[in-house]
Amino acid sequence: MKLRHIFNSFAVLMGIAVSFAVFANGYDVTIGAGGGVAPRYLGSGEYRFVPIPYLNVTSSSGFYLDTTRGVGYKLDFPQNFYIDGTINYAVGRRDHNVGYASGSDALRGMGNVPNAAVLIVAAGYRFMGAGSVSVAADVPFSQRSVGNSWRAALKVPLMITSTDVLTTNSVIHIGSEKYNATMWGVTASQSVASGFRQYDLGGGINAIDFGLTWTHMFDRHRSISTAAQVTRLVGDVGDSPIVSRRVTLNLATIVSYTF
Repeated sequence: MKLRHIFNSFAVLMGIAVSFAVFANGYDVTIGAGGGVAPRYLGSGEYRFVPIPYLNVTSSSGFYLDTTRGVGYKLDFPQNFYIDGTINYAVGRRDHNVGYASGSDALRGMGNVPNAAVLIVAAGYRFMGAGSVSVAADVPFSQRSVGNSWRAALKVPLMITSTDVLTTNSVIHIGSEKYNATMWGVTASQSVASGFRQYDLGGGINAIDFGLTWTHMFDRHRSISTAAQVTRLVGDVGDSPIVSRRVTLNLATIVSYTF
């Protein structure tokens, strides 16, 4: 799994709860639950079911706690610009099947990609209510051997009504040489242990996402969201011997409640 942030392959899956009510004490609290289907790792032809718990607590001052994003602070500027800083815990990848976790028996001998604490810094511009354009950097401050990654994203609302929101999201993912090699490269020792041919990778664009998210609000407390995302591994990453399928799909539905 790409080490962008915790359950990153499911960012589109888990980050889709919508919150509209605010506690009198200044906190906006949303809980949710659902399920999704995702590849065992990016490049895998096998899929797994993933349960999706969700919690978001946001203060009026900009601080937040989110099960998909971590603990962070968002600062709004005039003209709809913003910056966002988050500390999160990125879940790595196993070289064998482990329940709901990222990993596959097809990777035996490749070793595990370690979990890591990650600093995520983003900046963007909001438009049309639910739309945004943004750039972000994911920098691990533990397990630095994993490497850094970056992304540029465009979210465009296709429909906004009093009860429904339909958006499309496109993302370009870029990895450092260390990151791309960690996720899709094969070292000499890994080649001997796994049987995959040795494969060296440099830095650059590694994947492109395209997704759709539909959210329906039953009332100001209850909502349901469904999301679908297609990811295509590109360039040399897509030619990696551990990649059995360049194009993979993520699907999820989550029901949420705002207090």
